[in-house]
Amino acid sequence: MNQLSLLAFGAGGWGDEILRGLAVTLALALATFPVAIALSFAVHWARTASLAPVRLFGQAYATLFKSLPEILTLLILYYQAQAVLNWLAQRLSPGSDLSISPFIAGLVALSLVISAYGSEVVRAAMNAVGRGQFEAAAALGLPPMRAFQKVILPQLWRHALPGFGNLWVILLKDTSLVSVIALSDLTHVAVMAINTTREPFLFYLAIGVLYVALVTLSSRAQKALELRASRGFSATGAAHA
Repeated sequence: MNQLSLLAFGAGGWGDEILRGLAVTLALALATFPVAIALSFAVHWARTASLAPVRLFGQAYATLFKSLPEILTLLILYYQAQAVLNWLAQRLSPGSDLSISPFIAGLVALSLVISAYGSEVVRAAMNAVGRGQFEAAAALGLPPMRAFQKVILPQLWRHALPGFGNLWVILLKDTSLVSVIALSDLTHVAVMAINTTREPFLFYLAIGVLYVALVTLSSRAQKALELRASRGFSATGAAHA
């Protein structure tokens, strides 16, 4: 019972700090995911572009960020970008100093990694839609952007939801990596609590329960979105009359 009091709110407990860490974790994931989805479409477009330099850049981007460990990407971005910014600041205004927020560094690093995998989700969804839908939209005289918005995207989203749902779960868990650059997420707060109380099992168990709850809720939300996106379609994928 004395151990459980360490999770209490107020003085003497770590409940307040854990809730703030949970808020940081959710804020980072929610801020990163839209950026990662937008980049996923951009990377897919680059990988399938007709211009060879653009296509090579897209392929190199996807290969690089799928190959590097996420924590290495984060550390390189945080520390090397910090050094580059300071070098530029010294050249532009001697004596000045610039710093990168750990939150922004985490957002950018995780967006780069998730979008590399997200481009594969977009590619698979595009293939599932089929080239015929693009040709049908063009036959109706729709401009490419309007055709994509009105014809392709609603169908593509239905096929992409499972893949993007899995990436959201991966992103939720990968936010724990930002603890290495001192962002006060769930994992960082747990480490501070453990260093103070010497109760590793209690705090790792507590944040483990929170992560399981987040993933469970996310999975249920994903199922609901998939059911909503599949309304009007048969099991074979054809639309009901």
